[in-house]
Amino acid sequence: MDWTDSDFGVVNNAVPSSLFRAWNYGLAGFDRTQVAAINWIWDVPKLKEGIAPLRVIANDWHIFGVTTFSGGAPLGVGFTQSTSTNVTGTPSVSARIDVNGNPYQLESGAGPLQAFNPTVFSLPAVGTLGDPSKELVRGPGINNWNISLVKGIPIRERLHMQFRAEFYNAWNHTQFSSVRLTPRHCSTQRERRRTRSSGSIRPRKTRASFNWHCVLSSDAERWIW
Repeated sequence: MDWTDSDFGVVNNAVPSSLFRAWNYGLAGFDRTQVAAINWIWDVPKLKEGIAPLRVIANDWHIFGVTTFSGGAPLGVGFTQSTSTNVTGTPSVSARIDVNGNPYQLESGAGPLQAFNPTVFSLPAVGTLGDPSKELVRGPGINNWNISLVKGIPIRERLHMQFRAEFYNAWNHTQFSSVRLTPRHCSTQRERRRTRSSGSIRPRKTRASFNWHCVLSSDAERWIW
């Protein structure tokens, strides 16, 4: 919770004193309700029996990973009008949209991109400021897996080769990064497309490489990339 997210942020002193705290104080823009980052490693069990070529292929595999789960950032909801109206009566304060229900309770038939229910929002009455809250919804969260697959390949006593394959967003899971937050209100419609998820992080990215590990002496090692 904070008044502003930076040292140079400002608060709006033009709102009535009875609404000053509710209007300016709220969840920080970087607030996340839950965050979990897990670093893990698995040494694949070695094959102890079988022919030598098969053991060379099957043994010395290691799997590393960083798994991140995070809630979404708090977001405010704006609005646009088909006919411009000065709702508050002053240029010093812009009205905020009214909330009349649970924005996360979607209507039947809502598509997979529908982020929240636009029907629970309404224009504030002329002469009012609307809902004073800075943030009304939370944006999409993160469910991301970065995985590295590594195999050691012995060549000679002091020379080893390493194969490494890295997968970012390994499961290619769609993760939305932004939401349209300005539903347009007019006398005949409330546009659902303006309350939909509108962006996503990158799809799976893969990188592979071979590295040489050379032991030059008993007390020195060197990686040749």
